[in-house]
Amino acid sequence: MPSRMAQYLAEATRQPEPQTTRSEDKGAEIRGLYKEGLRQLRGNRGLHPDTRRVEAARLYATTRAALRKVQAEQVQADQAAWPKLERRLWGYDDVRATAADRATVDATIRDAQDRAAQLKKPGDAARALAMAEQAGDHVLARAIGQRANEQDWDDVVQDYLATRSTAREVYAEMCDIHQRQRTPSGVLGQQHLVALGKPEELRELSDKDIEQLSADPADTAA
Repeated sequence: MPSRMAQYLAEATRQPEPQTTRSEDKGAEIRGLYKEGLRQLRGNRGLHPDTRRVEAARLYATTRAALRKVQAEQVQADQAAWPKLERRLWGYDDVRATAADRATVDATIRDAQDRAAQLKKPGDAARALAMAEQAGDHVLARAIGQRANEQDWDDVVQDYLATRSTAREVYAEMCDIHQRQRTPSGVLGQQHLVALGKPEELRELSDKDIEQLSADPADTAA
């Protein structure tokens, strides 16, 4: 059977993760439990060295599995959130919801997207956005903002977001996801999240050896 600390750690990772908890925070919590588990094992002088080694292996294996679970949940959450955020930022559900004539609104949206697609330079986009804003044409402004985002015309995107606090918050959430999942630094951060140093008791063992050492005898017998 796993040690009590390993059982508690496993139970902790089964609990639904609050939306406000970032994977880094959950990972830090798990590492804290891991360190405390090792401290308790090493402080128990009544344990036979072989028993202590087995318990350390179980704690290490449980912790690695927990960290990988947190990482996988973060990836899944980001993948699920991205299209929703994208629709909130660049979609027209709000426009359609208040439209008396859906067909007319859809035609207006298509026209705005066609006009935005003709923009080839950031300077042209910036001027077109300013004119759309002056005319109160929010549909066209959104289409231009999306076009600028697709073309990496950051100054134009920032101009679009400057007067739209909700859109700015959604954009910031998307930037966080992009940073986590699609940049070299984000990939390194994900690798760091699941990285776990072996305790001294297991230093010379391979991962396969640790897996075998930590396995429940009932499992291996089956």
